[in-house]
Amino acid sequence: MKSIGVFTLSALQPTCTRLALVATLLLPSAALAQPNKAPVPVRAAPVELEQISNPVEALGTAKAWEFVSIRAGVTEHISRVNFESGQRVKAGDVLVELSHGEEKAELARARATLQRYERDAKRLRGLVTKNLTTREQLEAAETQVAETRALVDGLQARIDDRIIRAPFDGQLGLRNISVGSLVTPTTEITTIQDSARLKLDFTVPERQLSAISGGMAIEAASQAYPNRVFNGEVMIVEARVDPQTRAFTVRGRLDNRDGQLKPGMLLRVRVVANPRRALTIPEAALVPLAGEQSVYVVKKTEGGHMVQRREVQIGQRYEGKVEVLTGLSQGDQVVTRGTLHIRDGQPVAVEVENGAHKQ
Repeated sequence: MKSIGVFTLSALQPTCTRLALVATLLLPSAALAQPNKAPVPVRAAPVELEQISNPVEALGTAKAWEFVSIRAGVTEHISRVNFESGQRVKAGDVLVELSHGEEKAELARARATLQRYERDAKRLRGLVTKNLTTREQLEAAETQVAETRALVDGLQARIDDRIIRAPFDGQLGLRNISVGSLVTPTTEITTIQDSARLKLDFTVPERQLSAISGGMAIEAASQAYPNRVFNGEVMIVEARVDPQTRAFTVRGRLDNRDGQLKPGMLLRVRVVANPRRALTIPEAALVPLAGEQSVYVVKKTEGGHMVQRREVQIGQRYEGKVEVLTGLSQGDQVVTRGTLHIRDGQPVAVEVENGAHKQ
């Protein structure tokens, strides 16, 4: 009997196993695995209306607004130097005087002669009115006056050529001469530049030709001043594209009244093209899928919040944000953290920046 009992239990075991399996298959699927209805914690950010642009970036070289190499117009010795290296001067200030003693003596003699001829012409005009001399004599005297006046002007011009003045307001460069030096028209006495404003030349690829025009704002930065932005504007766009580089030159204008920028410096240039107000969201809110972009929008429900998947069309990307062209409205809340753990219609617990739950 004992052996029979053991046989009976062993024989019945496969049958029990099959019955349990059939019972399991007949149970509703909901009884096997209940979905997790607990809200998923996420972080959200509002859709904002901001001022943005399509920046065009390039490298440019700063140039002085005006720059002149100061040279003499004649070969002569220097008799006087009136400046020091790096000095700021006004337009018309005397910088250098060349020897001109001979020209001054000739000018004094010519002026004395001119005065005598003018007195003669004045006296003859009185005699002509009284018919005491001929008009031909008066005309000859007036011709002498005109010729002598021209001689005076010529001598004065020769003296002016020997007095070198600043052509405009600016800062002088290094002094390259001394009193007594013999200078020629090829000798550079010094330089002068007006750097209160700067020209900024930079090249842009031809594909961006339509994006830049005169008057657009410019933001420039230098490695020498990493925390400062220098503002300016586009002056002119070159009328031709270089056939070798397929690029064109743009000239901008920068304000440099504090003199921090120096001509010749390399600057990073950013042209503020197509400025506009647009809707923006953090770039982290985007959920790419099959070549399309979507976001999860937070919706308020009776019991809390849920998310709704919504396709969007995006535009310009910049600094961790992205422009939204269609699909959202200002004030919408989009999920920025936790997008991998949610699905359309998922209940969520929205966290704000301080970690508290959104009510």
